[in-house]
Amino acid sequence: MDTHYRGRNIVFVVGCPRSGTTWVQKLLAAHAQIKTGQESDLFALYVGPQLRAWRNNLDQSENSRGGLGLACYHREMEFMDILRTYLDALLAPMVAGLNDGELFVEKSPAHALFLNEIMELLPESRIIHVLRDPRDVVASLMAASKSWGKSWAPGNAAHATMTWLSHVRSARTAAQTAPCGHFLETTYELLYSSPHEELKKMMDFLGLSWSEANLAQAIEANSAENILRTGGTPIQVRGEFGGSGGRVASEPSGFLRKARPGAWRNDLSWRDRWRIWRMARLQMGEVGYGWTTPFA
Repeated sequence: MDTHYRGRNIVFVVGCPRSGTTWVQKLLAAHAQIKTGQESDLFALYVGPQLRAWRNNLDQSENSRGGLGLACYHREMEFMDILRTYLDALLAPMVAGLNDGELFVEKSPAHALFLNEIMELLPESRIIHVLRDPRDVVASLMAASKSWGKSWAPGNAAHATMTWLSHVRSARTAAQTAPCGHFLETTYELLYSSPHEELKKMMDFLGLSWSEANLAQAIEANSAENILRTGGTPIQVRGEFGGSGGRVASEPSGFLRKARPGAWRNDLSWRDRWRIWRMARLQMGEVGYGWTTPFA
């Protein structure tokens, strides 16, 4: 009998970096039945690569003198049991203390690249994919690369566009095999123009109710102006980085940039527009951002 955690009360918020995943996290976490914390990269850095390494060992066994790696020591069932035990222990600070009816929202943008692994190991978990116009994403990524995000953000339009493409393609591919009712996609633009309606959709997706007054309060508390002033819904940091009592995460200066959709028109050079159009126009059309010419 499988006794491992299957993800019944965890929700993964994913998307290309600079697509609004933090905003969605803060909005959801304003609900009394939702807990959250700083992004963990649990699957992107820890569990996902290990599962992929195991699968790659098996796939490459025919060209490796009969096989190399841990598959020389463990059977599939043994390895997966070890990996799931490891995953259970890593998830415990997030989900072990939840009461009935409560959910934990885990927001790590890079998990968009590991949704297959998430769905395999946590088949009862739910996923919210945040999609944003790549032109605004590219402009935001390049701006971050010059300041607080210089250690990770791509500094040119070509690399930034590839970042958007890889995350969107991975999430869209995984959505095709996600169990019914376990994958929801929202867009930054709809959330900006119709926050009440989009947040209600998320609540329905999660099986939670929210009064109109509390919903309006959550939206107001997490407006761009209030996030700049107060930080919006607090995100907790615990563990080694949080100390014995924990602390509230604070975003670096410049993290919240231009919240208004379409700001790319003033931020991108003609050369950058051309690069985005050349690389991403087909995918943009598929996800609702049709762009006939970069010069429009």
